[in-house]
This record gives sequence, structure tokens and C-alpha cells, in this order.
Amino acid sequence: MKKFTVAAIVFILIASLSAFAEGAKSDYLVDKVVGKVEREVSPGKWETVVGAMKLDPKSVVNVGLNSSLVIKVGERIVTVKAMQKGTVEQLTSVSVAAKPTIKIGAKASTTTADSSAVKGRTNISTASTRASDATKDIEWEE
Repeated sequence: MKKFTVAAIVFILIASLSAFAEGAKSDYLVDKVVGKVEREVSPGKWETVVGAMKLDPKSVVNVGLNSSLVIKVGERIVTVKAMQKGTVEQLTSVSVAAKPTIKIGAKASTTTADSSAVKGRTNISTASTRASDATKDIEWEE
């Protein structure tokens, strides 16, 4: 009887873990496609992605120029922008990451180009500064 009870408990644990793992796997459902978006079916063979298509997390997706892909991941909606290639899982996790922003009150970094070192000139070369440099080398005779 003890062996049966232990086997039943082990079976219930395995069944509950597999059910939990199945529930934790997110569905990647294509919501909207703009432009040329393809997924790799087999090495070197690409298929066009269309709306309401279910994507595997490990499938490789290529978003073309001036294109975008909107994917629904569980309750979230993720937009993959143009010119990106990678697995669906990577592309959706990158777009969720924090985006760089400009902080209010941030200070500008200093530059090594000091305009006070050369009087009346900047370190930017223009046609007029090159011409003024050339006139110093010419000797005029009248």
C-alpha cells in the first residue's frame, strides 16, 4: 500500500509540474504586420508572417526595412521595429527592456576642444579659414 501511495504522490507532482510548465509558456500571437516580415521555416527557407499567426518562441523572425511586427505575449503587446532579426523570445524581451532617456537636470560633458587656446579661431576648418592661412604663405611684390 505504501508503494502505491508514494507512486500516486510522485505521479501527482509530475502532472502538476508539467501543467505549471505548460501554463508558464507564453503564446506569441501576431497581432499586426506592416511591411515585409518573415520567419525562418528551415535553414535558408523563409515564410511570410501574417496576422493571427502563432509563433514559436525559438523561431527566427526577420523584420524588413520600413516594417514592424506587433506581437501579443500573454497580456502584453510588444512592437518589434524595422531592421531586426532574431528569435521571437529575444526580440520581445529587448523591446520590453528599459529605454534610455534624458534625465532632467543632467549636465553636459566637457569637451577637449578649447577655443580659448587659439585666439580668434575655432577648431572647425572652413573654406575661409583655409584661405586666410594660405594668404600668409604668399609674398606680394608691388
